[in-house]
Amino acid sequence: MNQRSEVNQRSEARGDARCPYRQPSPAAATARAAPWLARWAARWAATWTLALLAAAPAARAADAADPARAFLAAAEAAAEEEAYVSGVEAYLYGYPRVELARRIHNETQRVAADQVIFAPRNRFYYFDRLARPGDGLVIKAPNHDTLYASAYLDLSAGPIVLHVPSMGTRYYVALVVDAAGGVGTRIGRRVTGPGGVDLAFVGPGFRGELPPGMKVLRQRANDLWLLMRVASAGGADEAVAARLLERFTLRELGMRRPERGRNVPIDAQAPQAPLAPMDSLQFYAVLDRMLQRNPVPPEDRGLLRRWQRIGLGTGGFDPARLPPPVRRGLERALAGAQKIVAAAQFGIANTVNGWNYSDKIGRIRHDWALNAAIARGGYGNLPEDSVYHQRNLDDAGQPLSGARRYTMTFPPGQLPPVGAFWSVTAYDLARMDLIENPIRRYALGDRTAGLQRAADGSLTIAIQADEPADPVLRANWLPVGPGPFYLIMRSYDPAPAIASGQWAPPQVVPGR
Repeated sequence: MNQRSEVNQRSEARGDARCPYRQPSPAAATARAAPWLARWAARWAATWTLALLAAAPAARAADAADPARAFLAAAEAAAEEEAYVSGVEAYLYGYPRVELARRIHNETQRVAADQVIFAPRNRFYYFDRLARPGDGLVIKAPNHDTLYASAYLDLSAGPIVLHVPSMGTRYYVALVVDAAGGVGTRIGRRVTGPGGVDLAFVGPGFRGELPPGMKVLRQRANDLWLLMRVASAGGADEAVAARLLERFTLRELGMRRPERGRNVPIDAQAPQAPLAPMDSLQFYAVLDRMLQRNPVPPEDRGLLRRWQRIGLGTGGFDPARLPPPVRRGLERALAGAQKIVAAAQFGIANTVNGWNYSDKIGRIRHDWALNAAIARGGYGNLPEDSVYHQRNLDDAGQPLSGARRYTMTFPPGQLPPVGAFWSVTAYDLARMDLIENPIRRYALGDRTAGLQRAADGSLTIAIQADEPADPVLRANWLPVGPGPFYLIMRSYDPAPAIASGQWAPPQVVPGR
């Protein structure tokens, strides 16, 4: 904040030195007052005319004896307002792009002494085990069903080939997020079968040829995030799943063999400063670079022409060189747009039977505020591949807490209709992390050994901090901590009834 204030003061000081505000002609006063303002007026006279018509009465009342000063004040007000409007637009539209740039920098560079995820561009970082308590510091609300591998693809120099090994019947799925927040590319057992295939990610500028038989995944952007998931039943199967995961590899199109499927040591990397642009004018500088790297679709190119009036979209945006009115407008835009994004998060989810889930992720490119809110909160797979139901309250509307005992009963024949598997996981509310417990059970689902059903076929899960006395509930116990928590139910390869809301998880009922 102090640094920005100093830049403001220096810029305004330079303007004051050049502006005696004593010229008889407004145009001459503008030219001598600030060269940037004269150039602005010459290029955008039509825009300013409208602004001046609105601002002139107030200006005349305040500076009737000094028309040059009135003209300058109105022109600066018009420039600030235009920067504000364009800045809000650009923040909402560009949020997914800047968020991806932040992630790319901070996970392909060494930016922290305790950093876990690191891999160069077009290389995977592999997790070699299922998530445990404490891993929420690395991945918010990690599942306990699959192992992860994360990579950031750069298609600007040519296609990148993903090798999917033969997986047999084991479940796998990929999340592919492009720079605009789109999640349109599907990779997984439902669409790419049991594996044994090479998939070529092809960027928007590629005009070459691909080898015969290679499946092509055309992309609208050069920068992508690829997150692989491979199922594991836990225990000894974690090592088996980890070896399979490392057989997912990436290579440039011209390479005969990929890099070996193992993590690149981070200790040998030179430390870099982390990128944290979301709350400063650096946001627009990062967005400017991302707009150059990732072409916008034809229907959005008019936005770039408008934003070029404030220097955005040219490839040379520099916050330190902004004229004072433009800087003020963009600083106001940052504050206003952040409030819009925060409010938009309440439109992400649908609610069914007290559980929240979203069918909008990756599919609302033209709702900029909602798209920004999703990028801020985190992405998920398309509902054809997995659906996550989340809840914080019991059926009486009270926050879930380990101070109470709860049950969750699936009636006979009403277990989740899935093609793969399902699970229910409890998370510490404050840390968004798995909860340590004496039996080391962090999720419960259809793959959990020893679950017991009632005589009528129903399944009741006990959700509580202490061990249940009832032997059936003890077998079906999902432990939680003593404090506030929330639940996520995951359905993998869900039936259409889950994504449409026709099927919903049962209520979470507190003990009476």
